[in-house]
Amino acid sequence: MKNDMRITYPLWQMAGIFIIMGFVLLVGYAATVNTFSDGGFGFEFSISGNSGILLNVMLVIVVLYLILFFYNIKKHNERMPKHKISMTTYKPQEYLEDDELFQDVTKQATKKVYTYFAWALPIMAGVYLMLPIGKVWMTVGVLLLAAGQYWIYYRTIKKFISSV
Repeated sequence: MKNDMRITYPLWQMAGIFIIMGFVLLVGYAATVNTFSDGGFGFEFSISGNSGILLNVMLVIVVLYLILFFYNIKKHNERMPKHKISMTTYKPQEYLEDDELFQDVTKQATKKVYTYFAWALPIMAGVYLMLPIGKVWMTVGVLLLAAGQYWIYYRTIKKFISSV
């Protein structure tokens, strides 16, 4: 279990979410929405100076992330041919269903995530309705919510693995 990427997979997901969050913030602050009198609208996207440097840095980070991610998946699949990680399935890759014990732990972790969403989504919707929050920060909030899901799942699984 020590080198099983299925355990650290939520961390990879969280890293991807934070990279996307960086792009959302960059685009959110670099883009301007223009509305026209005939009812149409257009986007003006201006990248210059520091935002141009930041965009290039983020693109390098994305490439490095993807290289490391796919390399680790390949390594995992070579080490654990019975528990391959597939990018073409709808089933979350972090589910551990090797035996009844892992099925139970996976069930506990997904139950915690479900409880998290049962509380977080109504609270977030209420905050968005009451406060004048822009689209960029709403999107960042949703991404943070998604990252929180992976953190809860990872923490639950990691706690179990550490105790075994």
